[in-house]
Amino acid sequence: MKYIKYSLIAALCFFMTQCTEEDGKTYPQQPAPNWSAVAEDFVSDVPVWQVADNAPASAPGWKADFSSNEQAPSWTDPDKSVYPMSMTAVVRLSPILETLAADDDMMAAFIGGECRGVAKKVMNDGVRLFFIHVKAPSSENGNVEFRYYSAASKRVYVSVAADVKYEVDKIYGTAENPEYPDFEQSGPYPIATKAWVKVDKAQLPFAIGNGDELQAFVGDECRGIKHVENEADMLYWYDILGRAEGEKMTFRYYSAEKKQVYVSEQAYVIGKRGSVIGSEDQPQTLTFVPQGSMTAYLTLDAVTGSYADKSGDKLAAFVGNVCAGIGEIVGEKDGKSVYKMVINSVSSQSAAVDIRYYSHRNSYVFTAPACITFADGKVEASLENPLTLPLVVNGKHPLKMTACVALPQNIARQATAEDMMAAFVGTECRGTAKAEQTENGEYVFRMEINGSMGTEETVTLKYYSTRNAYLYQAASAFKFANGESYGTTGEPRIPAFVIVE
Repeated sequence: MKYIKYSLIAALCFFMTQCTEEDGKTYPQQPAPNWSAVAEDFVSDVPVWQVADNAPASAPGWKADFSSNEQAPSWTDPDKSVYPMSMTAVVRLSPILETLAADDDMMAAFIGGECRGVAKKVMNDGVRLFFIHVKAPSSENGNVEFRYYSAASKRVYVSVAADVKYEVDKIYGTAENPEYPDFEQSGPYPIATKAWVKVDKAQLPFAIGNGDELQAFVGDECRGIKHVENEADMLYWYDILGRAEGEKMTFRYYSAEKKQVYVSEQAYVIGKRGSVIGSEDQPQTLTFVPQGSMTAYLTLDAVTGSYADKSGDKLAAFVGNVCAGIGEIVGEKDGKSVYKMVINSVSSQSAAVDIRYYSHRNSYVFTAPACITFADGKVEASLENPLTLPLVVNGKHPLKMTACVALPQNIARQATAEDMMAAFVGTECRGTAKAEQTENGEYVFRMEINGSMGTEETVTLKYYSTRNAYLYQAASAFKFANGESYGTTGEPRIPAFVIVE
């Protein structure tokens, strides 16, 4: 019994040391709180986001591939005594095949698979011509097939025999007006399209320089033969080499300055043989993005967009922590800016792209994590229907107001420099302050309070007195008001506080 009695007395003494009396009432003492405002994504300086450079590329030397591995033929003229009659053919290569012409080229005429004449090569005013005497018996009525061997590509081209009927003493072409047998239909590119293009110099993401290259491609295969119409205006026309109708064709530009390859944002379809894309007066305008990139059109949501600042905001794409693209305002949709974002492939491990948005007015960075899946050449959304960014705003408090609070007289007489105050919205701490002594010896608490966008919030103040270890709470809350102040240094607010029991 004596042991129990002493234990009760000890417990009572301990309890009494944890409580004090105020106005005749006993209140619990509490340990000093460890208040800290919810972590936010404020930045003190404008982010310096810079797109990571791709590995430099060497000058590609693009050229269409006509190569084969055929052996040079051993064509010989027929016996004149067997074929006493003849017709004369003067033949010139098409402009496309003339780009391959070489001194070792050969041409011959055939009837029914039999060689009936081998061409003599003649240069006429800088033009390479092939003169052929096509031999035949007087009764010949077959068709003439021309065969051309390109020494440069090691390939034999064959014309359509049905195009030329044999006739004794017939003149098929002259030196002034040679004929053009259809050799291309038997080669690797039977569908030829002409394209007029002009590079938009103002939109190039690099400086034009010596060593630059511009070519037409189908997939990764060079398919163009370039002809300069006006270099100063960057106006060109191309022979586009097609394997089949319907192939998709783009242009690639190699920048010697950047040592990078860029791909045209425009794509074209190879049409029927002899079709034309654009014209000299109305060429197709080309703009370029880096090879291995995609394009996205983006806009802000209604909440973040209401605080937009066109001149100060920034938008960037990230793959992991590597910047892969910077947004550029290119238009407007429903009163909100539309950003065009060229996103580079900077990682082989991840296809997920995060978008970060710097709000200049709030000095805050929002993130839309993994909102885009990267794919080379992909176009996400459009200028007319941009993707609304799913920026994370829940749990983010980018708005700010200030508060300057003094203590009422019944509490102020016990205040010390170690006292603390904090602002709460619900259970979240949104701002803290330490006691600051003024010239008249009183203490004030100055703090920044963070607030949410798109919702009304009320703020409750809490105060901890180090001297008596009491936790106080303001008797009434006030509304959060972005950019405003609850009290000032000259006229601090003095709310009523009650002790938290």
